[in-house]
Amino acid sequence: MSARHLEKQTVWRLTLTQALAERTTPPRPTTVGLAVKAAAALNCLNIAVDHWTESDGRLDLDDLLDEAFAALGPR
Repeated sequence: MSARHLEKQTVWRLTLTQALAERTTPPRPTTVGLAVKAAAALNCLNIAVDHWTESDGRLDLDDLLDEAFAALGPR
């Protein structure tokens, strides 16, 4: 990844972590757990887009995203 891409990912992770913290009941400070969830979500997106790109758009991006997020759940 380029330095610029890593910088964007960091900003997105921090923003998403803060958004998750604000949506808890009651709202609470950010935690390691929320940061991990935000990072996992962004990685699911990146991996799904990578597979979609490698398929030249033949694979359905929504399906790839669903598959990526499902892989995080309990088996």
